[in-house]
Amino acid sequence: MSRNNLEQEILDLHKETIDAHLKKDVDFFVKNIAKDYFSVSRGELRRPTKEEITTMFTDYLGNTEFSEYRDLNDPIIKVSDDGSLGWSIVRVKIVGVREIDGEKHKFENIWTWITLYERENDIWMRMGEVSSMKPL
Repeated sequence: MSRNNLEQEILDLHKETIDAHLKKDVDFFVKNIAKDYFSVSRGELRRPTKEEITTMFTDYLGNTEFSEYRDLNDPIIKVSDDGSLGWSIVRVKIVGVREIDGEKHKFENIWTWITLYERENDIWMRMGEVSSMKPL
């Protein structure tokens, strides 16, 4: 498969990530996730299990309504020369309301993140993510 096609697959996965937030598709976030998946955010390095990720997204998506979730820049997508590794760097604007302990809180943030992928049996597995948020 050509490098351009592989990069398009990763871009499609990014678009699916946005759609999964909007459609509240919790299962998407544990589909094709590596056994040793990692997450780096807010000064923490974590290795959440599929169960922990499911619990987190069930709470987050179940208590959040998005009014905007979109790319602010074209994602940067790259694939290694041998096509076994890939990554995306994205910058999105997210606006909505989140309910916490019965109180609704409006938010408007810019999120940037890098997602690392490894190709296994023609499937991109999510190895990990590094994210950063800036309130507007």
